[in-house]
Amino acid sequence: MDKRKKHIKYFMMLVLLGVVIALSFSNYFVFVGTNAIINAIAVMGIVIISGYAKQLHLGQSAFLGIGAYVSAILMTKAGISFWLTIPVAMVIAGVFGWVLSIPTLKLKGGSYLALVTQTFGEIIYVLLLNLTFLTNGPFGITGIQAPRVGPINFVELQPYFFLCVAFMVLVYIMLKRIVKTRYGRFFIAIRESEDAARSIGINTRKYKMIAFVIATSVAGLAGVLYGPFIGYLSPEQFRWQPSLILVSMAIVGGLTSLEGGIIGSILLTFLPELLRSTDRMRMILYGVVVILTLAFLPDGMMSLVGKKPKEMKAILSRQWAVLSDKELRRKKKKARATAK
Repeated sequence: MDKRKKHIKYFMMLVLLGVVIALSFSNYFVFVGTNAIINAIAVMGIVIISGYAKQLHLGQSAFLGIGAYVSAILMTKAGISFWLTIPVAMVIAGVFGWVLSIPTLKLKGGSYLALVTQTFGEIIYVLLLNLTFLTNGPFGITGIQAPRVGPINFVELQPYFFLCVAFMVLVYIMLKRIVKTRYGRFFIAIRESEDAARSIGINTRKYKMIAFVIATSVAGLAGVLYGPFIGYLSPEQFRWQPSLILVSMAIVGGLTSLEGGIIGSILLTFLPELLRSTDRMRMILYGVVVILTLAFLPDGMMSLVGKKPKEMKAILSRQWAVLSDKELRRKKKKARATAK
């Protein structure tokens, strides 16, 4: 890593620290910030399955719901500690992800894969709604207690915010280590060309299943954190619409970057709140910002990180040329001149 990249890394760490400290002085922003951090954990799972392994996954919210309900049921009905529910919820969410991957990965990806994962999310919603002996159906689960460690009680927003930040950093470090191993290299090989990866002996089905299990287990952890944060769980919270928002966060931040997933989650969680003063125009402006980001930064916000102002301008100008067909017209003009 050269000095410039080191400086960028340290700068981002300082910015994150500054954001953490700033948020801790306002309950409102701490609440929104905690939601953003939980989203970031789930979105990093999407980066692994959709960004690295190139499998379009639109059911991440369902696995977040699985983790949330498993943890809440164990705490409220069985009296099990919050901390012990974490591995159980992650394993169960991962098992569901593995089961889903068995038929899903036989498809040719793309829209078929997206449709199946989205449909799975609706199946989970129906199960949560109808397994009333476990989930209380439409009435949901209430009384989900915040965890505690000795004298430290995480019932207050500020301590719980820092707890979620700690889990996010832990997940980031673990996933970063995974993508730097042979698993990450195999995921990238599958993303670039699945046929080529298969031709050199990579068991693409196996590694796509591993990516699914990693992504869904991470979503299960996000769900465990979500329960005590909200204090109430309802099946409507985990339908397919939240999955689309999570995917949008990954794309806006940078689908092939864990750091991008975090940036996109924070940006798109805070943006509706910052636009709240516009009342009815809020979601329209939100949509416009997302569309413009996707149009001018197809590789996400991370494509601007570490770039000089001139380089940023060049990226935006090049993308504008593509969108306005200037580049296409220039090539046609050159081709006609060559033909003459």
